[in-house]
Amino acid sequence: MSEPTSTILISKDIESALEYALERFREYRVVSFFKPNDEFLLEDAKAVVKEAYIAESKPKILILGAKGYRIEAQNSLLKILEEPPKNIVFILIAPSRTLFLPTILSRLAKEEIKSKSEPIKTGLNLKNLSEWDIFNFVKENSRSDKNRIKELIQTVVNEAITLHKINFTQKEMDSFVKLLELANLNSRAQNLLLNLLLIIKDRKNSEI
Repeated sequence: MSEPTSTILISKDIESALEYALERFREYRVVSFFKPNDEFLLEDAKAVVKEAYIAESKPKILILGAKGYRIEAQNSLLKILEEPPKNIVFILIAPSRTLFLPTILSRLAKEEIKSKSEPIKTGLNLKNLSEWDIFNFVKENSRSDKNRIKELIQTVVNEAITLHKINFTQKEMDSFVKLLELANLNSRAQNLLLNLLLIIKDRKNSEI
């Protein structure tokens, strides 16, 4: 398993994003600073910094979540986000990336989490998949949990059939089922998504 990295999770449903983060990091020690109905204040940021400087021998995940982040709180966090103590990983949850200062955004990876009520749309042109499209899609979703991966696989196949009118062979459909089974066994997300898109790309190439 790769080491976790500090990330900003963007979701309109920040409570669902918290559940997502807790599931993803269930094997690590997690300390949560979550204020779903309030703003993240300077005093909250100071509590985070204090916790971050408690020495850890293994990765510890600090989850911060709020409907908004005061500028003074973000400025207080800036230095520790830039140079975190050993084994400290920050996960910041918010409903919009525009809530963060550019200096915060530039220091952390970003990941958008769809709420349970939002249907997934891949945005892929499955009829004309390029290697760049595949690379970007796999990279953007490589840290997704198994439930998200299964949903992505099902959505991609459904879009290919219903929106792009791609006809798959029985062998290819069986391969998609196998990918879902592997996702359920926690196989690496990037491998599953790469195989999925390569099957679709090869199908279109064979029709040319």
